[in-house]
Amino acid sequence: MDRTWGERRARPDARTAREDAGAARKRVASQPGMTWPPAMPFAEVLRRARSSDHQALTLLYRRFLPVVYRFVLARVGDIPTAEDLTSETFFAVIERIGETRAHDELTFAAWALGIARNQVATYYRRQRARPTARLDEPDGAEELFAVAGDGDPLNVITARERWAEVVSALNQLTEDQRNVLLYRVILGYSAEDVGALLDKQPGAVRALQFRALASLARILGLNAPGGARASAGWEGGERG
Repeated sequence: MDRTWGERRARPDARTAREDAGAARKRVASQPGMTWPPAMPFAEVLRRARSSDHQALTLLYRRFLPVVYRFVLARVGDIPTAEDLTSETFFAVIERIGETRAHDELTFAAWALGIARNQVATYYRRQRARPTARLDEPDGAEELFAVAGDGDPLNVITARERWAEVVSALNQLTEDQRNVLLYRVILGYSAEDVGALLDKQPGAVRALQFRALASLARILGLNAPGGARASAGWEGGERG
């Protein structure tokens, strides 16, 4: 899907979200070593996006659509609803892009996922407010994590409502740990692909991922980093 945000200034619809999510997942799978082009590093893309540059906004959309959709779908368990909430998330992202203090891919992803987290929470609050709402629907952030499952490593990255708390925790990780979180957990690359990108063995990549998630959980004061334990074998969209 090559339409830009400028061509779709109106809110993206569910069909668009579904088509773009599928296309984006295929691009990520077919280009496991993809990084930002040297002529347009992430910091420059973000700077232009803050000025409503359509090309930059489209690059951000394509880059982070798969993880936002995956995050939302794991928490609502319904494809049409996940598509709608993903569209709402990116509509909010483009409206608030000038406010974000994100400075790199990882902190931007945490910011976007925080918006998605709020969209999911709002969805459940609205559902519970309806007379016909089911009584077993989640109520609050803790239940949202339970819906996604303890093995979802994104639970750790979105464990706090305040984005500043998450960024502060991310900033305490080593550069290697941050890189592994970005490429493995956020972008869904295989351990082998990340190893080739960072010049490390796949086993070392998995160990870095485990330690990064465990450290984040500890810093954020989570009771048990179950997601970190499960993530050692988590495939998060890998093909092998």
